[in-house]
Amino acid sequence: MALLHVNLHSDVLNMDTGISVIMPERMQGIGLAGKESKKQYPVLWLLHGRSDDHTIWMRRTSIERYAAPLGIMVVMPEVSYSRYLNMVHGPKYYDFISEELPRLCARLFPRMSRRREENYIAGLSMGGGGAMWIGLHNPRQYGVICMLSTGGIAPLEGLWRGKDKNGAGYLKCNRDIYGVEDSDSLAGTDYDILKVIKETAEEHAVVPRVYHAMGTEDIRYPVAMKLKETFESIPGNPYRYEYHEGPGSHEWVFWDEWIEKFLGTLKEEGEQ
Repeated sequence: MALLHVNLHSDVLNMDTGISVIMPERMQGIGLAGKESKKQYPVLWLLHGRSDDHTIWMRRTSIERYAAPLGIMVVMPEVSYSRYLNMVHGPKYYDFISEELPRLCARLFPRMSRRREENYIAGLSMGGGGAMWIGLHNPRQYGVICMLSTGGIAPLEGLWRGKDKNGAGYLKCNRDIYGVEDSDSLAGTDYDILKVIKETAEEHAVVPRVYHAMGTEDIRYPVAMKLKETFESIPGNPYRYEYHEGPGSHEWVFWDEWIEKFLGTLKEEGEQ
């Protein structure tokens, strides 16, 4: 696999930004067997959490080793603490990730697939919420959504924020993101993820498959239960929603394990 760090200018953000990209490459190494297709490369859009940047998945997990046998490219962007939204007081990161970045990458990497079935979006914590938000709003663009340990998303923060010693600091940042400190007050608005889950299923004949994993010791566990309840309440399971949990808190040991398991489901789909 080839690892690229790309600095580029975003017209949407009105500034330069960075992405990390793993590209398929035929190679053999110790514990690493690469697969390079002659066709276009499937793409995993892999999103970071609140306190991280576009390099974190490479530094804390074995994502390159997991992606190699699948022959997929992995694009890891940076969005600061934006929750992958068009911020009320800040850059339009949703527009950047969902619209501009795919166009820029298609120009830079001509063999990148633009087929819905070969575009997957995944993330941890804030990135899990971002993957869900972007994927649900663009069901014709992404075939699969993977969310790991999602917690900071409206209107579900009240389910766990009181248990977090840093919760007060997060609430102040909500003013820039949403225009209000209390994101739970956004229930029933367009920011309400539960509303988005239901409306996307109602309004679109084809929706992404949703893979959801949470650590049983994570203080955000109640959020996972609410999301699970909402997805499972939709008749016919149009999202092919699957929920998984296992030992772990909000930590990289858990995310490294479950991103590998998620990628295994992509291999299974490709073999069917």
